[in-house]
Amino acid sequence: MIEKYKEIGMKKLITIFILVVVVLITGVLIFKNVNNTSKIILDAKVADDNYESIAFVNIYDNGKIVKCSSLKNRNFVRPIEVDPQVFEDHTSTNNSTYLTVNKKLLNKNKAVSSDPTWIRLIKNLAKRSKYLIAILSLFKLDHEYYIFIKYNAGLSDEGTLYKYDGKFKKVCTLDSNQIIALRKSN
Repeated sequence: MIEKYKEIGMKKLITIFILVVVVLITGVLIFKNVNNTSKIILDAKVADDNYESIAFVNIYDNGKIVKCSSLKNRNFVRPIEVDPQVFEDHTSTNNSTYLTVNKKLLNKNKAVSSDPTWIRLIKNLAKRSKYLIAILSLFKLDHEYYIFIKYNAGLSDEGTLYKYDGKFKKVCTLDSNQIIALRKSN
């Protein structure tokens, strides 16, 4: 009689084990399928800091960046470059760094000063930044605003692309390149 209960218990354990395996495999397949549904939202032309190495990448809606073959140069938007000297750094009483905008210098850049959204973006960027800015490139694609920023923060050589619609939404991060042209993906 005890052996009969052991046999029934063993069958239940095997059944539970099989169900757990099936649930795990199903979960992995669903997760993999969700990741495969990401789509390309932007195409970018990227270069190293010396502009010696130029490449093309696809930027996906999940933040992934995939190098691709040469894209046609048509319809790429070149950036509005902002002089990093526009940002002045200060030290507060508790030794933290903060930035302000030199409005006089900013107004010299007519491409920026002619668009109120660029002005708001730059002021908001100064408020949220804790490090000096090394590279700031502005892109306007149709009616959408994007910025590529590299901080002068020591060891990090990465740059980040953000979409701006009143707040900054991170799109992707590049390890060592900078974006020199951008377009919406077809």
